[in-house]
Amino acid sequence: MAARLAALQEAETAAAIVVAPFISPTARRQLADHGLGWLDVTGNLRLRLDSPAVYLDRAGADRSSFRDPADRLLKSLRGPAAAKVVLALSETPLPTGVRELAFRADVSAATSARVLELLDRDAVIDRSADGVVTSVRKRALLTRWTADYQVMKANEVITTVDPRGISHALEASASLGVRYAVTGSAAARAYLPEGVTPVSPLVSLSLYTEDPIQVMDHLRLKKAEHGANVLVMSPYDEVVHARARLVDGLTYAAPAQVVADLLTGAGRSSEEAEQLMSALGETDPGWE
Repeated sequence: MAARLAALQEAETAAAIVVAPFISPTARRQLADHGLGWLDVTGNLRLRLDSPAVYLDRAGADRSSFRDPADRLLKSLRGPAAAKVVLALSETPLPTGVRELAFRADVSAATSARVLELLDRDAVIDRSADGVVTSVRKRALLTRWTADYQVMKANEVITTVDPRGISHALEASASLGVRYAVTGSAAARAYLPEGVTPVSPLVSLSLYTEDPIQVMDHLRLKKAEHGANVLVMSPYDEVVHARARLVDGLTYAAPAQVVADLLTGAGRSSEEAEQLMSALGETDPGWE
């Protein structure tokens, strides 16, 4: 599209704008990379002119509100099955097909196919003519997932206080007798390269476990409506454990899960997510 519009422009000062019923966040980022503007009926608008000097940038919806009753395509990544595919895709070597991804994600081939079709429509992945995934834009993948997933809504969360501080709770987690996975800010620190300073201080600890009561008893946590420094979460699905990894004696949720939790968390967690994705991009081009 960019090449065709460039050929139609009669002068260097001309501007091109793409108009559609809905233009997704990923599509808008790609249009911006090509110097193109956009307008959709949800209110997303960017118009930039050099002469006269004009710059309009307005945010509308990040999800399409258009629904065709006859259209049975997947519209949402809400739910455990979609989460499994997203998390598997974030770590699966490419290229990969529908069935291979389904096996890695422990879902049906039909579920894998529907999720990939949605991600293809939203320009998150590239596919060959036979449907094999050849590239994944992992930042866009997590951004698209978190349009439907929010850590505080998808999981059962108990807000607690460790009077001895976050460091005590984190260290004591290593001796928990139940399955757990640390996520959020503490997990982001575990995945940052050595010597990199976190963008914000550690003010809370978040961890997943199927036995919140035992964890609270072991760590001697107290329930608190205000001033909580430890969030004990019963996970939306056991997939948060399936891809967990051990770092310095502690178990952490997979990087993609940590990024999603930070993107939908409170405070400066979104900045921590950006820092973590940048760090992951140093070794995995998919995160660039």
